Amino acid sequence: MTGLLVTESLQLYAQQADTLTNLPNLLLPRFTTGIVKLKNGTVNKALLNYDLVNQRMIFLQRKLTLEVDEPEKIDTIFLANRTFVYFPKAFYEVLLKEGSITLFKQHKAYVESPGMPTGYGARSQTAAPNYVHQIYGPTGAINLKIPDDFKVVDDSQYWIRIGEKITSFENRKQLLRILQDKQKELDRFISQNKTDFRKSDDVKNLIMFYLTLK
Repeated sequence: MTGLLVTESLQLYAQQADTLTNLPNLLLPRFTTGIVKLKNGTVNKALLNYDLVNQRMIFLQRKLTLEVDEPEKIDTIFLANRTFVYFPKAFYEVLLKEGSITLFKQHKAYVESPGMPTGYGARSQTAAPNYVHQIYGPTGAINLKIPDDFKVVDDSQYWIRIGEKITSFENRKQLLRILQDKQKELDRFISQNKTDFRKSDDVKNLIMFYLTLK
């Protein structure tokens, strides 16, 4: 994509746009126009989506799917009323930023195949290379469409940055361990509001409540 990102960093994969709607391994139901701001100040628009399994931002150009090798050159991506920033190996969504506290969500998933004892992705580091190719095609060419008998399993987690320290959590117990200074109040809030840690808005509201206790 000339002018959007460093062109020598782009890899092209032949994937027709009309086959990419509502794929379970993509964050959004379809490619959506987003704004990409680079660290050098350049700002451009692109049709974007996020590959949950490989945790990479991808975009369409002339009905082809393109991937950027150097996402660390991106400062911020604004997509579908969401904000994404790049961390090593993945983009995190910024759910809340207030003072010294920032709440992120790392959207990710792994793929399970019938008869396979482990999934491919964040939970398994032992998947054989031919298993990866079975899903994504031979010779490294990416086919984003998952075979019908494969299952995409959500494996997302949250990160909270307090000052310079950033810690991950997935559930009530882990978060209360991080925010020990207001553990009783937060525990009560979770119970009263039936906070669902699978829902970003619920977790965001919980952290907003925590901020009122400071």
